[in-house]
Amino acid sequence: MYVVRKWPLRGKSFCVLKYHTSKSVVTVQRAFRAKYAKDPPTDKITRAWYKQFTQTGCLCKQKAPMLTRVRQELEYRIDVCRVTRGAHIEHL
Repeated sequence: MYVVRKWPLRGKSFCVLKYHTSKSVVTVQRAFRAKYAKDPPTDKITRAWYKQFTQTGCLCKQKAPMLTRVRQELEYRIDVCRVTRGAHIEHL
């Protein structure tokens, strides 16, 4: 039986950011496991979150007006990680 898990937004954003910097699902899963001490999302879920974020700018199911700032903050953090080559990723 397949169990549907509800992932917190912080975990989703961590995975999207880590995937953006590494382009490796295995790296994302290892980092997730190390940071949260939980089983990481599957490769399919991680790629779906990344695709959703790149297409919509949001990781939520519904886009609310206040999420504009959240999206801008996440985009800023992705840019910082890109510029610093991932040096600031642990500060999420």
